[in-house]
Amino acid sequence: MNHNEKRVPHYDLAKIKKLIEDKQYIITKTAQDNALIDFDLTQTELISQILILNNTCFYKSMTSIYDNKIWQDVYHPNINNKTAYIKLQIVSEKSVIIQFKRK
Repeated sequence: MNHNEKRVPHYDLAKIKKLIEDKQYIITKTAQDNALIDFDLTQTELISQILILNNTCFYKSMTSIYDNKIWQDVYHPNINNKTAYIKLQIVSEKSVIIQFKRK
């Protein structure tokens, strides 16, 4: 399967944040577990970190390894002096936090 990348966000970060603020989000178990293990963040703290993301933290957009029509945006913010790898997308008008781990 082909895997594509681009250097501009596929999703509007403001829309991702608005959906989260409106409680329209999903966090994968992997993201939640890794946020706790790698950064000692609770689910509430994980959400807070997403809400303070800005476009300067954007790294790339990439297609899913399972479906090259589904885009995912990757951000690399600094959290507690560690670089994070956060992967986000919007599906069915919900923000999805796919990955939240140490880079």
